[in-house]
Amino acid sequence: MPHSNLQQIWPEPVDLSPEQMALAALRHEIDDLDDQLLALFQRRLSIAARVGLAKDAPHGPHVKLRPDREQTVLDRVLSQTRPENREAVESLWRQIVGWGLARQGRMKVQVWSPIEPTRAFDGARQRFGAAADMRSVRDPQAALKWAAEGHGVAVLAVNAGSDWWLGLRREWSSLSVFDGFGGETPTALAVGKIDPAALPNGRRVIVDVGGDAGDGAGIRRRGLDTSHGWTLSLTDAVLPVGGAEGCVGAIG
Repeated sequence: MPHSNLQQIWPEPVDLSPEQMALAALRHEIDDLDDQLLALFQRRLSIAARVGLAKDAPHGPHVKLRPDREQTVLDRVLSQTRPENREAVESLWRQIVGWGLARQGRMKVQVWSPIEPTRAFDGARQRFGAAADMRSVRDPQAALKWAAEGHGVAVLAVNAGSDWWLGLRREWSSLSVFDGFGGETPTALAVGKIDPAALPNGRRVIVDVGGDAGDGAGIRRRGLDTSHGWTLSLTDAVLPVGGAEGCVGAIG
């Protein structure tokens, strides 16, 4: 066989520098890790699909969200995370959980935020992941009605020219606030038909008559919005949802 044909079949090896060999070894290690991650992720998706049928999953009129469980798992994961990796790990974990929830039924989210829509969308997208079906809406009351019918969750801006939150004490009392976006003082709240027992362990959201000075017990409230003598605020007090204090939910 001619030498030229041998060269086509068995090309002569190319000498690699030590740096190139080290890089190739690292890439091989990453490929191996990717294979392991893929196998574990697909296994997690399969288990997540079964969770919706488990006995301890919410039943009846509530959406299949367990903010308390998510909070516990995220806290456990972040407690084992290096400080420089916390932001990346939390973002990745939210995506993983979002796709897991999608196996139980794709999460639908309606967003109303006339002043800072991008900020509200970014917060909602980080919270529910890329798997969520997110839509922008123009009417917060229509979004509340939609959420109260159990179709999904609504993310609604506060201090944006609407006192929609008053409805949480009235016609939309079946809904609960379960998360907030925009920093320490939220600029948008997530509401849905969440099992009260599944709310996160965090600051309580209150809708009541009066200001945000406190409740007389030394626990100060942080006001988010006011309307005709009513106040939407946060407190560290541990209050029952639906009680006389006007607690309408909690955020982690």
